[in-house]
Amino acid sequence: MAPRTKTRYLNISSLTARGWTPAMIRDFLGRPDTTEPNPRSAQAAPTPLFALSRIRAAERTAKFAARLAQAARRSAAAKAAARRRRMEMLRLMAAEEIPIPKLEPSVLEARAVRHRDARTRIDIRTLDPKTLNRWKVNYLRHHLTRYDPMIEGLFGRVGRADVERSLRRRVFDAIARTYPDLQEECQRQLRASERRGTGGP
Repeated sequence: MAPRTKTRYLNISSLTARGWTPAMIRDFLGRPDTTEPNPRSAQAAPTPLFALSRIRAAERTAKFAARLAQAARRSAAAKAAARRRRMEMLRLMAAEEIPIPKLEPSVLEARAVRHRDARTRIDIRTLDPKTLNRWKVNYLRHHLTRYDPMIEGLFGRVGRADVERSLRRRVFDAIARTYPDLQEECQRQLRASERRGTGGP
């Protein structure tokens, strides 16, 4: 194994710091030039190392510059989207009420069934009321209340569990107020989700 020096080899972490993505490493560098034992565990896979001369040569090409700019744009767009999700979550959490649109019964039924399984045509008349109500609540929670994006915006944040629990209760309460006939199903899903400590079905 060739000895590693700061001037001759870089590991993947160092490449990432220079703006390289895994796809760029694969496309421009391919296989590593050498390896070294994993510093965290002797049983882990060796750490790949890439020659600095090859790295610099790739970085001087126009193709690399274009890929680097593309990766930067994607990273900026992802960060902007994450900020929008967080802002939306905070806005809805701060609102006095979570808005739930009032749909005509037939429209809600059709959308709930389509949301459950858009690939097959299910005859609503064959569904028992409890199943249909469960699908309605799931549709309202996940599609019309932006529940999932709000939860995603909480990922990794301190106090997420408490905020998620509060948000979940508010969402179910808002659905039950807008659709009184779904109150029993909302209460059932809330109890079930709190027993499991999850967002429900």
